[in-house]
Amino acid sequence: MENPRITTDIVIIGSGMAGLIAALQLSQTRKVTIVTKTSIGAGNSEKAQGGIAAAISANDSFYDHIQDTLAAGYGHNNERVAKKLIEQAAPVMSAFFDWNTPFDRDDKGVFQLAKEGAHSRRRIFHAGGDATGFYMMKQLKKHVAENIQVLEHFMAYDLLMAKDRCIGVMGKNKENQLCKIYAGATVIASGGCGQLYPVTSNAEEATSDGMAMAFRAGVRLKDMEFMQFHPTMLFSNGRGAGLVSEAVRGEGGILVDEAGNAIMKNRHPLEDLAPRSVVSNAVFEHLQAGKEIYLSTQKVSEFTKKFPTVADNALAHGIDVTKGFLPVRPGAHFMMGGIETNEWGRTNKNGVYAIGEAACTGMHGANRLASNSLLEAAAGALLLAQHLPWQEQVTLWEEQEEACDIGNSPEIQALQENMDQWAGVVKEETNLLKMREWLKSYNHFIFSKGSSVLIKKDMTLKNMMTTAWLITNGALVRTESRGAHIRTDYSDEEPEWVRYAVCWENEKTEPVIRLNQERGSGHEPAIS
Repeated sequence: MENPRITTDIVIIGSGMAGLIAALQLSQTRKVTIVTKTSIGAGNSEKAQGGIAAAISANDSFYDHIQDTLAAGYGHNNERVAKKLIEQAAPVMSAFFDWNTPFDRDDKGVFQLAKEGAHSRRRIFHAGGDATGFYMMKQLKKHVAENIQVLEHFMAYDLLMAKDRCIGVMGKNKENQLCKIYAGATVIASGGCGQLYPVTSNAEEATSDGMAMAFRAGVRLKDMEFMQFHPTMLFSNGRGAGLVSEAVRGEGGILVDEAGNAIMKNRHPLEDLAPRSVVSNAVFEHLQAGKEIYLSTQKVSEFTKKFPTVADNALAHGIDVTKGFLPVRPGAHFMMGGIETNEWGRTNKNGVYAIGEAACTGMHGANRLASNSLLEAAAGALLLAQHLPWQEQVTLWEEQEEACDIGNSPEIQALQENMDQWAGVVKEETNLLKMREWLKSYNHFIFSKGSSVLIKKDMTLKNMMTTAWLITNGALVRTESRGAHIRTDYSDEEPEWVRYAVCWENEKTEPVIRLNQERGSGHEPAIS
C-alpha cells in the first residue's frame, strides 16, 4: 500500500495552548492541519497549576511586569521581545474571557489574583485554585473549529527540507504508516524536554521532539544550557510525585528542613519567593548535605480549598496534608532555550516557525519568571497568526532517506538517571564531561536523520539523546553561573557572557558563540 500524503497550507506540530490558539486564528483564512503524538490538548499546558501572568488590573502595569521578567532573567533577556509579548496580555486575556474560561473570583466577582516568586504584584490569574492549565485548555479545545484537520497519535519524525526551505513534516500516523505532510508553513509547537530527567513536572509527551527535529534540519537553536528546575516537586517513595505550585509559597508556604529551620531566611531578600534558580539551588544544597526538605503549609489558610490539585495528589501518594509538611525536591520544569525565533515565531530557515516552549524568543533570559509560560505560549500564537506570510506549497519533492541503525542503544531510564547525576540542577566540568563521553558512544544514532525503520519509542529516545547532547555541551561551554545555569566551578556571573548566546546550527555537532540580539558588542568568550 502506498504511504499517505497530505497537502495543507499550514501544519502545526503539537496541540498544547500555543498550537491550538495558532490553529484557531490561522484557520480563519487558511487550511490548517494539526499533528499531535497523543490526544489533542495533551502535554504541559494542561498540567500548568499556578496560572497565567497578565498585568491588566488597575493597580498593575506592563512596565512593572516587564521589569520583573528582566530581573528574573539575569540580564540575558531580549528586552524588545519580552516587551512585545507581555504587552499582548490584554488580547490574550480578552480571548480567554470570550471563551468563558472560569478564572477564580471572590464573592463580589473580583478576580482572585495570586502572587508568585519574583513578581512585584499580584497579577496571576488562576482557575480551579491550582488547575489553571486544565480549565484554560478545556475551554480552548471546545473551540477547535471543524475546518481544522487534527491527526492524533501522529509521531513527527523529521522536517521535510528542500535545500534551506521547509516544505512540511514526515512522521508515522496512528496506523503506523509513514506519512508526509506538505505545507507552505510548518509551525513547531511541540513543547519542552522535561522528560530528560527522572523528576519532572512535565507531561509524558515532553520529550523534546520539535527541538531535535529542528536541529536535524539545520534550524538554529540557542540557550539550551538554561534548563529551569522547579524547587518544589512533591517527592514520595524515592520518586517525583507531581508539582507543588509556586502559588503555595505566594500564600505563605515556607521551605524548611527536618528541624523546622526556614532555609530561605537570609538567603535572598525575597526569601521563599526568590527567583526559582535561587530557591532550587538552596533546596539542592540542603539535600546534598543529607537533610530532608519540606514545604510547610501551616501558614497557608484553607490550603486544601485553595490548592485542591496539590492536596489530592499528596493524599494519593500517602502524604497527610493535615500535618502541614510536604516533602519536596527540585525537578526539571521549563526549557528557556530552544529554537531561536523572533517575537513572531520566525526562525532562520524559510517555511519553519516555532512557538511556545519549543521556541527560544529570548523573553525569559536565563531564568523564567513564574506563570510567564502560558502568557508566552498564547501571545506568541497570536503574533504568529498576525504576521505569518502567505507561502505557496512547494512542488512535491523527494529526498533519499538515510539509514539509521539504533544499535545497542540505552534505555530511557539510563539517560534520565545520567542527566540527573551529571547534568542536573547544579553542574561542574568533570560530571559534564562524563555525560558527554557517555553520549558520544551513541553519536551515530544521535546525529543521523529520523528514519522510518525506527519505531516510535526509538524515535523518542533519539530525540531525547539529541537534546541531552545540546544541553550538556552548552553547559560545558558557558563558563559562568547565570540564572538556571549553575556551575560550582564557575560560581559567579561573567559580564562578557551576558552579550553572548551558545547556538547550534547547520546540523553541526559542536556549538558556536553568537552575539545576542540587541545586546551590544564586547569581548567574545572563548570556548574551552
